[in-house]
Amino acid sequence: MLADDSLPWLLWQWLPSLGRGFALNVAMGLLAMAVATLVGALLGFAQVLAPAALARLAGRLGRGLRNLPWLVVMFYVAYLLPYEVQVAGHWLQLADWLKVALGLALPASGYVAEMLRGALQAVPAGQWEAAQALGLSRLQALRWVILPQSLRSLLPPWMNLFCTLCMSTSLGSLLGVEELMSVLQSHLSGQLRPDVLLPAYALAFAAFFVFIYPLARWARHLELRWSH
Repeated sequence: MLADDSLPWLLWQWLPSLGRGFALNVAMGLLAMAVATLVGALLGFAQVLAPAALARLAGRLGRGLRNLPWLVVMFYVAYLLPYEVQVAGHWLQLADWLKVALGLALPASGYVAEMLRGALQAVPAGQWEAAQALGLSRLQALRWVILPQSLRSLLPPWMNLFCTLCMSTSLGSLLGVEELMSVLQSHLSGQLRPDVLLPAYALAFAAFFVFIYPLARWARHLELRWSH
C-alpha cells in the first residue's frame, strides 16, 4: 500500500484529470489535422489540376500558410473568432480548444498542400497519358490511377505532421484550455513540495511519448518499406 502523502500516490490521484486533459490534446490534434487535410488538399489539387493562374495563386497561398508562426496564428484566431455564433436561431459557444485547433490547422494546411503537390507530381507523367489512353477523364485518372500511387509518398510525412500537431496542442495552455499541461500546472500550483515538479512533468512527457512514438515509428517503417 502507498502512503497517502507519498509521491506515487499523489501522482496516482492526478491521473484521471491528467488523462482527461491529454484526451483533449488528442482531440485538438485530430480536429486540426482534419481541417488542415481538407484545406491543404484543396490547395494541393489546385496547384496540379487548376489553370495556371489559379495554380500559382494556390501555390503562393500554401507558401504563405507554411511561413505563419504557429503560436501567433493560434492567438490571432482565438481572439478573432467570436465567443458565440448563432446557428438556426440558437447561440452556440465556441470553445477555446476549438479555436486552438483551428489556429494550428492554418499553418499545417500549407504543409499538407506541399506534401500533396509533391506526391502528385512525383507520379510519372506517363501514368497520366496511359490513363487518358484508356479513356479515363482527368478526374477519373486522378481518382483511380494517380492518387493511389501518390499515397505511398504522402502518408509518412502526413503522419509526422499529425504527430507534430498533437505535440503543439500543448500551446493551448497559454489560452487557458484545460489540456494536459494546464491541468498539470493547476495541480502543481497547489503543492509546496519541490520533489513533485520533475516527476509530474516526466509523467506529461511520458503521455506524449507513448502516444507519439509508435506513430512516428510506423511512419518511418512505411517510408522505408515503400521507398524500394
